[in-house]
Amino acid sequence: MRFGVFIVLAVLLISARAIAQDQTDLRTEIESIKQQLAQMDELKTRLAALEKKLEDSERAKEKPLAVSAGYPYDKVKLDGRMFVGLFATGTQGPARYWTTDIPDAKFRMTFIPSERTTFVARLSANNTTVTGFDYFYLDYASVPVPGSTLRLGQRKVEVGLETLTDNPEESILVTNSAPHVSGYATGVSLFGPLTRSACSPSLAVGFVNGPKGVMVRPTNGLPFNARLSSPIPGNLYAAASWYDSGTLDREDASAVSVAEIITAPPGAVKWRRTLWNYDLRYGYGPTGVRPMIPMKEPPKLMIGASVGAFQDTSTGAPDRDGAFWYAEGLARLSSRAYLAARYSRVKLDDRILARLDDSPVPVNSYARTSIGLGYLISELTQLKTEYAFNNASGGLTQPSLNLWSLGVASKF
Repeated sequence: MRFGVFIVLAVLLISARAIAQDQTDLRTEIESIKQQLAQMDELKTRLAALEKKLEDSERAKEKPLAVSAGYPYDKVKLDGRMFVGLFATGTQGPARYWTTDIPDAKFRMTFIPSERTTFVARLSANNTTVTGFDYFYLDYASVPVPGSTLRLGQRKVEVGLETLTDNPEESILVTNSAPHVSGYATGVSLFGPLTRSACSPSLAVGFVNGPKGVMVRPTNGLPFNARLSSPIPGNLYAAASWYDSGTLDREDASAVSVAEIITAPPGAVKWRRTLWNYDLRYGYGPTGVRPMIPMKEPPKLMIGASVGAFQDTSTGAPDRDGAFWYAEGLARLSSRAYLAARYSRVKLDDRILARLDDSPVPVNSYARTSIGLGYLISELTQLKTEYAFNNASGGLTQPSLNLWSLGVASKF
């Protein structure tokens, strides 16, 4: 009997130990599974993060990086242009031998802090040398009337139409016309359409301190400019411009140059420049301006002409007066190629000499015949070549200034 009880107790003890061991094993296995599940959750989190990183990387390939502003409601834009090429001139020109150059490079920053306010600053780096900002202005839209713009700061003076595309990228040719009427100045300008119709004439009027970099008006003379322009039925566009520098001291420069001349006649104590200019264009679009870049394909035909005259009246020296004109055209050769040409001339009154268009010697007249070809590599990049016959005459010598140009023009 006792032996039987002992056997029963032993069996019960062994069974209890077995049950306890099974429970321990179960608890261990449960903890192990929990740890594995936790690791799986961590792996899932890491997997989701990696998948998002890959998705962002793929999006970055498809969409270029955007410039962000310092404040959440600002808008910032960056763009620019550049011409890189080879140049060769006659024996008295600036490039007697084939020379690599970057004659034009601009980088523009446009800030739009509000719907009606735009700030523009454009850095000029011509010939790889930074020459400062040529644009530095603030625009107020619909001031003082709807549709108009009030511009304050340093801008391009609104005289003539060539000045709006006088660069190798946007012009039909690499070079500008011989007179090349243009100028940058600091001041105030008001421009806009005169009516609300699509073919409304536009008026631009402005006052400036003087040429680029002059922050304080040096004399009582107040340089004034005006340009009235309008589209004409038949794909035509016309513009009439006027500029008056006011009375200047001999050391003061004109805000608008003609044939690259902006200084007083030699020996002048006081001087004053007045200028008028008429433009007529066909095929340049509703604004009279058609930059070559960007362009998907060349237009079939573009024809433009300009005529004008200037007077540099002076005290203490002979007056320096002259007349200028040019005619240009473009014809499409194929879906990617075009032919362009321009004849231009500036001539001073008899017996008057000056270094027209950077001539190495004073001359009385300067004529340029330019013939060029353009090829569209892409919408924003073109291959351009030109040969310009430069004829400077009326001086003691006749310099050799013909110019070969070959290069790539691009915008971004």
